[in-house]
Amino acid sequence: MSTAKRRLILCALGALAGVLAWPLTEVILSRQAVFPSYLVFSIALGALFGLILGAFFGSAYGITSYIRRRIWTGVLTGSLIGLAGGIVGFLFGQAVLFLLGNLVLTSQRNLQRIGLPVARALGWSVLGVFVGMSEGLRVLSLKKTAVGALGGFVGGLAGGFLLEYSGLLFPGFPAARLAGFLLFGLLIGFFYGLVEKQLSYGVLRVLNGAHKGKEYLVGQARMTVGSAAKCDMSLPGYRGVGDVHADLAARSKEITLRRRDAGGEILVNEEPVAERRVLKYEDVVRMGSAKLTLRID
Repeated sequence: MSTAKRRLILCALGALAGVLAWPLTEVILSRQAVFPSYLVFSIALGALFGLILGAFFGSAYGITSYIRRRIWTGVLTGSLIGLAGGIVGFLFGQAVLFLLGNLVLTSQRNLQRIGLPVARALGWSVLGVFVGMSEGLRVLSLKKTAVGALGGFVGGLAGGFLLEYSGLLFPGFPAARLAGFLLFGLLIGFFYGLVEKQLSYGVLRVLNGAHKGKEYLVGQARMTVGSAAKCDMSLPGYRGVGDVHADLAARSKEITLRRRDAGGEILVNEEPVAERRVLKYEDVVRMGSAKLTLRID
């Protein structure tokens, strides 16, 4: 799968999460009176939305890499992290609102038009941070976690403002909140994919076989390549590719390929790699019958 298609899938997953969260959110909003306090109500609302958004984005890696097992592990991890992010985000929003109320806002009008939307938008940005970090935390990658946090923050903040002000700008429009949720999820997916691409070390594109055209974003400091599903770059179905055939180490835009499988041959531009080699733009790497080329965008 190309990196462009991956970004489209991230946007679609975010939009679908928003659409699914909308009717459930409406149910909670209609029953606000049964909650013992507004704080408990806010926490429940944030937890629900965070769980749904985290589950959808958690499945992204498994979907885009065609690894079914990683879809479900990603859903579980993303759900838990998203749930925590929803709770923390809404608590953060309440804290911001309290500070704004004491320091800045002096009228009910300003509270409704500035205080609440701004505080809630910042809370949504915190949720975006947690959702964006989920895949990086799952694979224990500091860079991937940081990139995800940045993309989630920008998307969550932009989407949060759209979500909060959609209801204020179109109070008589019944689907305003639905549109806001949809755009919120879509923007998190868009900015996550954009930041991920811009801060990646490069892209490895498969040139032949069953996965021809598939692209792997080198977005972590260390990645494994092989035929096993546990590998970050999984190449099943290629003759002569070991379970964990090689490692990629990325640092300061330099990508080093290191052989892991003692019996597995690696060629770069048809030259054998004894142990390790720094890859350059448009190098062609051959592992068994699989061929890949490096693109640095």
